[in-house]
Amino acid sequence: MKNLSHKLIIVLLAVAGFASVSFAQFEGTIEFKKKSATDTTKYIYYVKGNKIRIDEIGSQSKKIEGTFLIDLAAGTMMSLSHDRKLYMDQKPGAPVAVGGKPEIKNTKTSKSLQGINCKEIIVSNVEEKTTIKYYIGGSKYDFFVKMLRLLNRKDKQSSYFLLLGKEAGDGFPYLSIQTDETGKEVGRLEVDKIEKKAIDTEMFDIPKDYHKFEKN
Repeated sequence: MKNLSHKLIIVLLAVAGFASVSFAQFEGTIEFKKKSATDTTKYIYYVKGNKIRIDEIGSQSKKIEGTFLIDLAAGTMMSLSHDRKLYMDQKPGAPVAVGGKPEIKNTKTSKSLQGINCKEIIVSNVEEKTTIKYYIGGSKYDFFVKMLRLLNRKDKQSSYFLLLGKEAGDGFPYLSIQTDETGKEVGRLEVDKIEKKAIDTEMFDIPKDYHKFEKN
């Protein structure tokens, strides 16, 4: 009886451990590029729990030109200048008000991107002369919406994504294409690689030889 109880405890612990892994938020890296009419910039997200690091890779320099460190739990952000070895606090942006009456349409169309089945959702806004097609896939990317709400970026690809709510679930936009009223593409965000892996906590630390920049 004791042996049976002992075995049962082991099984229950194993199941509990599996459940905690299964429902854990995404941890790893996401590499994507942002295209405009004049430039292409690469970004890398490093995600671990409530910590996010965003590296911006210059299109010409091919090196890290800036870094954003985000703590979702604390609601704080810091930017790093690697050339000047400086860091500074960043205040959350003001909430972005989307004008007009955006229409959201789940087209039931899907596209395979990076080996993931992604559903197409279209947001159209006649007043802002903007249409954005999102291809959303995967799960456990809860950090993304939280991050967008903290950043409150003014670009329409970010502000329109926040309108999707349950339609997006906890998926990630593997591709988004923004067009104007004529159908001309004016912007694109596209994932190059998503890798699930353990991220070292030091990735979210400020280098010891960096100094804090204080605004006068």
